[in-house]
Formats: sequence, C-alpha cells, structure tokens
Amino acid sequence: MTKIIPRDLIKHLEWGHGQATAPIVEPVNPNTNFPNLPDASFIFRYDGEHKDFFQELISKANAVYSGTNAKIRTGTSGEIPGNLIRRMGLISTIANDSNLRRYNLWPITATQSEYLLQAGKLTNLRDNCEDLALLLYDTNGNNPKEAQALKEGIIQHRDDLGLSQSDLEKRLVVVNAGGKVDSNMPHGVKPIIIPGITQVYAHETLNKPGKDHNFEYGLNRGIPAISELGKGKRTLYMPSKDSNIGLRVLYRYWDLDLSAGDRDLASSGSDGRINFAHQKFL
Repeated sequence: MTKIIPRDLIKHLEWGHGQATAPIVEPVNPNTNFPNLPDASFIFRYDGEHKDFFQELISKANAVYSGTNAKIRTGTSGEIPGNLIRRMGLISTIANDSNLRRYNLWPITATQSEYLLQAGKLTNLRDNCEDLALLLYDTNGNNPKEAQALKEGIIQHRDDLGLSQSDLEKRLVVVNAGGKVDSNMPHGVKPIIIPGITQVYAHETLNKPGKDHNFEYGLNRGIPAISELGKGKRTLYMPSKDSNIGLRVLYRYWDLDLSAGDRDLASSGSDGRINFAHQKFL
C-alpha cells in the first residue's frame, strides 16, 4: 500500500547550484555524546529562546551553501522549514565553527526523536514533518550520486564509525551526515561523514521491504526492531521492492507514521521542521 503524502502537493523553494565551500577550522570533539533522551527539544526558528544561535547558524550556513538547496531563507520570526539537505548543511556548519559548537545545540538524532516522542517532549510533533536520517540500501536505485558518495565516505571512515568490513555490505542508517558543496550533486550538496558526529549502523528492519508494518515506537536506534513490528497503531512504510532501492530518507509524517522509503532528499517543503536539543560532551 502506498501512502498519499500531502507534502507532495507543496511548492518547494529551489536554488541553483553553487561552488562555495569551507574547511573545518579545528577538529570536532570525537567524544560527542547524543543521549537517547535529551531534556527537551527546540524547533529551528528565527526567534525565541535560541534566537542568537539560530540566526548565527543561518548566516554562517548561507555563506557556504548559497546557490544550493541547503540555503535557508532569512527571516525574523516563526519556524524555519527544513529537510535533509538543509539539515546536512546545518550539521557541517556547526561542526566547522567553534563558536557555534560552544552552544552544544545540534539537530536531534533519529533515536532521540522517538524517545522524545514517547516522553511527550517532542516540539510541535503533530503539526510538522521531519527528515531524521539517510537510509543507504544500495547504490543502484534512487539518489545514485549521493548514494555513491556516501558509500565512499563510509568506507573511508569505517574505523572511525566502528564498522566491520562485513557491515559495509549491509543496509545502513546514517545519522547526522554533513554536507559539502558539490555542483555535480542534484541538490548542490554531497553527503559526507563527520567523525565524532555522524553515526552509521546496520539495522535489521531495513531487510523487511515490500510490506508496511505497524509499530508503537522506534526506540531501536530510531526504527522499530523486527520483534516490535505489528504491535502498534503507527505505520512504518517500507520500499516496495527488495533491490535497487538506493538512498532513501527516514521520515516522520505529521500523523506520526514513519517512512523508511521516502525518495527525495529535499522534499519536506513548507511543513518540514528540524528539532534541536542540547547535546552533552564527555
């Protein structure tokens, strides 16, 4: 069964591709700790409690990603639309800037999102949608350029990520990928691995495509474990086929269902949001 997604009808903002890029100014702390349950989550917005951080983040991100789909429209009030391409740009921007890292504010992980949802601490959960992670099934289907670049980055940083050689042949969840400006990519941004920030792991449920599954919460690293499938009222939507799937998005709909088969890396549109949380450092 294919879910009809309201966001498909939303007009998306688009920008051309750019060439600007920025180096990492100093090494990222390799011991960044993303606890399963932060104290609270904060919607990415122009104003409010974290206005200074968010406005600085927007300015610095746009200085790098102008001309790509990671660019963020400037503003003074309200929530800021977001998608996975913009999230990648924001993560790299924070990682590249010592002053932004000082705030200890990062987009929440897929695992944190589900724990916050269970605890009733996820901000604006039923009003918005959110892209939570990249799902690398293989490199032969959707988003092939980004899939190949991501696979190469994972191989390069296999030891940093704690992966075995056999893990490289499995279907992988990629959380907190960064983004590098690359005019050869469809959205102008190439997904990259940031050691100490990006998390990559195999997940058994990605081996269950072709059928959608009911579940309650995705507390097993952001996705329900196989043993939890069929036990709740939420739906996990999976790819309809078992090969040539490519790179997809782990995505939560406004009605709290999850998709492990969304195809577009930049299609959350005006209803997509990015939740942040304070992250602790060891």
